[in-house]
Amino acid sequence: MDAFIVFFTRYLPAFVDGFLITTWVAALAAPAAMLWALVLIVPRLARWAWLTRLASAYVEIMRNSPLLVQMYLLYFGLPLLGIFWGSIACGVIAIALQHGAFLSEILRSGIQSLSQRQWEAGSAIGMRRSAVIRLVILPQAFIKVLPALGNQLIVLVKDTSLVSAIGVMDLTLTGKMTIERSGASFEAFIAVAMFYLILTSALGMTLRVIEARAARRYG
Repeated sequence: MDAFIVFFTRYLPAFVDGFLITTWVAALAAPAAMLWALVLIVPRLARWAWLTRLASAYVEIMRNSPLLVQMYLLYFGLPLLGIFWGSIACGVIAIALQHGAFLSEILRSGIQSLSQRQWEAGSAIGMRRSAVIRLVILPQAFIKVLPALGNQLIVLVKDTSLVSAIGVMDLTLTGKMTIERSGASFEAFIAVAMFYLILTSALGMTLRVIEARAARRYG
């Protein structure tokens, strides 16, 4: 225990820097994924079959291929097209593109669980279909699937560890570099796990507060 305290105290600044970068990546990727999920909902609910099939194909490709491979395709493939983005930008975009697909499926299930009468009621008072979706359907769907959305966002935070593979000095890469310097693999990854636990626990508590408030307001 004393050895771990000495190790942790010595390398704490490096782990704090890695924690801040991990938090920054997650803070960028999570809202980007939610926004992309909302964009994907539009073609998934469209009346044009070809558009729905196109969006469905995209979701299946993103869900059924590894995130790390998608990240590599962006990081190493874009320069071949003359597009040079930083490692953080590629990591954030890759995470948002894949998790947006998962989140869109969660939202779609929430929308489809609503009664057809919700659509009919909006149409009956003269609302456009887009207005019905925005003002009537989506708010109710969000409430229904809030726990599932929260779980997916926690998975997203943990998946930020993959950005270490493209050179982002996040918690995971900080842990690997610390092992190379100190040889203390057990202590290093215990420290990494502790910081990830802090981040995911804070997100989990925030989501539980949001769920409780939504339940009191709309329950």
